[in-house]
Amino acid sequence: MEKWPLHFKECLIEGDAESNIAVCCLWSKKEEIKKMLPVKKISVLGNLYTVGGISYMIKNILANPRIRYLIVCGEDLNGVSEVLFKLWENGVDNTHRIIDTKHHIHEDIPLEALEELRRNVKLVDMRGKEEMMRDFIEKHYEKVPFFMQPIVLGDVPPVHEIKTDFVCFRVEGKLGEVWLNALDFIMKFGEIKESEYGIKQKEILNLIAVIKEFEVEDFFNFTQEELENYYKSFFSDGKGSVEYTYGERLFSYSLPLMEELEKEVKLIINQIDVIVKKLKKSPHTRRAIAITWKVWRDLFSKNPPCLIQVVWNVKHGKLYQTCVFRSHDIFSAYLFNVFGLRKLQEMVAEKVGMEPGDLIVISNSAHIYENCWKDALEIVKKNKKKLRFVEDRLGYFLISVKEGKIVVNHFSPDGRKTFSFEGTSAEDLYKQIISQNLVSRLEHAAYLGKELMRAEMCLREGKKYVQDCF
Repeated sequence: MEKWPLHFKECLIEGDAESNIAVCCLWSKKEEIKKMLPVKKISVLGNLYTVGGISYMIKNILANPRIRYLIVCGEDLNGVSEVLFKLWENGVDNTHRIIDTKHHIHEDIPLEALEELRRNVKLVDMRGKEEMMRDFIEKHYEKVPFFMQPIVLGDVPPVHEIKTDFVCFRVEGKLGEVWLNALDFIMKFGEIKESEYGIKQKEILNLIAVIKEFEVEDFFNFTQEELENYYKSFFSDGKGSVEYTYGERLFSYSLPLMEELEKEVKLIINQIDVIVKKLKKSPHTRRAIAITWKVWRDLFSKNPPCLIQVVWNVKHGKLYQTCVFRSHDIFSAYLFNVFGLRKLQEMVAEKVGMEPGDLIVISNSAHIYENCWKDALEIVKKNKKKLRFVEDRLGYFLISVKEGKIVVNHFSPDGRKTFSFEGTSAEDLYKQIISQNLVSRLEHAAYLGKELMRAEMCLREGKKYVQDCF
């Protein structure tokens, strides 16, 4: 089969397409796992970073149903292997949801074909037992016939793209609200383009999120167990066989002292310890910065870190944390990342002796991969209506009609009167207010415009004006 594998071909290491054994190495570097294998006796070797990749794995096997063993090995940083094992153990329901999880596989995968695959393909758990893989493959390798007729399934259908040159999107509020609005922005205005992983993406630039509350919502696409697994890797100061972990870069950042040496002589820095000492000594500092990027390595890496910088600042006695991602998978990784970063912020705040403030996350490339477009749209459709009204943190307005004029007073969030405006035209007043940068939320601006127009109509018609609540 010349075109097999059908999906992510350029990201996979191919062996013998007629082999009955495939290998999934989760987050571990496949080039390192390859050294442990007789590659000519396996059909294919590849990573599995997210639950979304499971559907493509299934589609590849259905297109070449000679595979009888799927070896799962390597390190798992987000619990994706547990979802894979639950799929094999429990199957899916009639909505294509993997039973006992919150995750779905592609709806175009026939349920009968999936059951046939589960009956004929054995999942072999060799996580932590990678040294045994070679013997297993040597013992079980053979060329076998198809266990069913091959099924060729394509990609998910395209999504309409609204073209815009807008390059800065801002969202604020509870994490659930932030995530839903981020998904909505990307699915509406994201540019459809290629990625370096052989799959299309929808991307917006410079998504800025101000996250104020961190409750777990029922529509989040992970379990508590998966989140706890993510915490372990996020706060570990080692990286194991993966390219990097954020914990390794933040708590055990290594500097090469002699770059010409193949084996680096390293200086290890716990950046977080340094940051804590700096903030304790000088809470006003603008130098509490941790980085994960290693110029000498990551410029040439196939898998460089997505989070590149974390900055801490103190404002009114609270510790704020700003995080910059060069690349951010908003559907599959965002929630895990935010919870991990919030835990980091709370840890630093406790050591410094302060209360944590907002968490700010700047995603330079905020994107959703093609295999998740449908799920993202469904989550937004079902849950966007749950979004609550959020007060404008720049203050509020009281509007009245007095002595033939519309009077608008602005108050700061703590109730102090700060600005006053008078006039007879809603349009003129609105322009004055906007020019003073006193409105930060779209719903507040829409409300203000509506109320000013009502006040102008009451003034013209000699009627009593009473300001409506939101």
